[in-house]
Amino acid sequence: MFGFFSRKREQDGSQSKTAKDPICGMTVEKATALKSERKGQTYYFCSTHCQQTFESQGE
Repeated sequence: MFGFFSRKREQDGSQSKTAKDPICGMTVEKATALKSERKGQTYYFCSTHCQQTFESQGE
């Protein structure tokens, strides 16, 4: 049971190796994912489609 909480904490932390694609919700590896920045925050994407959708919604 301890392992479950440990993994959850790791996924939520800023030092996590994974991120959630803000468009489709897929979990992606930060090291290999496409990325964009907005207002000083980095967002990670599973595909160019999700990245382009995000960028077209820019402020």
